[in-house]
Amino acid sequence: MPESEDSGIHVRAIRRGALAIAGGIVFAVAGSWWLLHRLGPVANTAQPPAAIPAPRLQPAPQDERAAYFAEKEKRLGSYGWVDRQAGVAHIPLDEAIRLMAARRQQESKP
Repeated sequence: MPESEDSGIHVRAIRRGALAIAGGIVFAVAGSWWLLHRLGPVANTAQPPAAIPAPRLQPAPQDERAAYFAEKEKRLGSYGWVDRQAGVAHIPLDEAIRLMAARRQQESKP
């Protein structure tokens, strides 16, 4: 059995690391204190708003919500232009799914 075993803990390295961390903290606090006393307090020139407006809430938004979803459903089932100049159009969702499935079948054939 060897006379001295290495336990894997390097106390000097831990001590140096702890001192480096503590020194960094002391340096940061001292530097902040020095800057605060050298520059003086900074005046807050921001003014609060005169009045904060109340939120605009609808008393019964159900009708508007239903109209919104009806419009989106209509768009999902129709043809139309997204950007006519760029030549980008939208197609019905069912047609898009059918086209993608057909493309996948063609790609998977040997």
